[in-house]
Amino acid sequence: MRYVAMDFETGNGYYTSACSIGLSYYEDHELVGSESFLIRPPDEVGKFHWYNIKIHGIKRSMVKDAPTFDVVWECFRERVEGSVLVCHNAGFDTEVLCRCLEFYHVPLPTCHYICTVEVSKKVWPELENHKLNTVAEALGIALNHHDAASDAHACGEILQYAMRKLGCSDVYALAKKLGMQLGTITPEGRRSGAAAKQIARKRNCEQPEPKTGKRAAAQNTEKRGKTNETDL
Repeated sequence: MRYVAMDFETGNGYYTSACSIGLSYYEDHELVGSESFLIRPPDEVGKFHWYNIKIHGIKRSMVKDAPTFDVVWECFRERVEGSVLVCHNAGFDTEVLCRCLEFYHVPLPTCHYICTVEVSKKVWPELENHKLNTVAEALGIALNHHDAASDAHACGEILQYAMRKLGCSDVYALAKKLGMQLGTITPEGRRSGAAAKQIARKRNCEQPEPKTGKRAAAQNTEKRGKTNETDL
């Protein structure tokens, strides 16, 4: 199974202001490569915010000659297609990926993704918090925090630690054991793992059930919330 651990840094509050990406590639349980790229955000997103610069140290002047995201994407597109993306706070990183591709009118890939924040909360609930640096330190993973390449590598290693700890052969077995659903990205849009879980639960609830008295009647009147699905 192919995993692509991915981390973005952005220049300001716009998802399309990606200025750096780090990637670590795993085949089954083995790290097989890593790379990172500086990215020149589109002029439309405006200036870099001082707080973002304070976090990652990247200024707009440092990326003025860097390629735009549509060019960078072609360097690793084939690795992402059909893989499992691994991100620490996957809601953010996958949103950045999708928004940047949409900005340049590039089709979205087809892949699954998993959030190592949510994995860490379930596997190591005793930690003070589940920020990347906290989890990495607890597991003895070297980290230069907010360097995209280092963050991506740490994220990939966290997933590997979790699978080993729970004796899972792959991410699908891990998600099942933890009661999670993987998120999905397709050319039609992005769906979070939480949304997929709600949809699956709703479908199960809508299956016809034999009448077994008052208990069944009570279950059939249970309120069902709307799915929180994001189509980009």
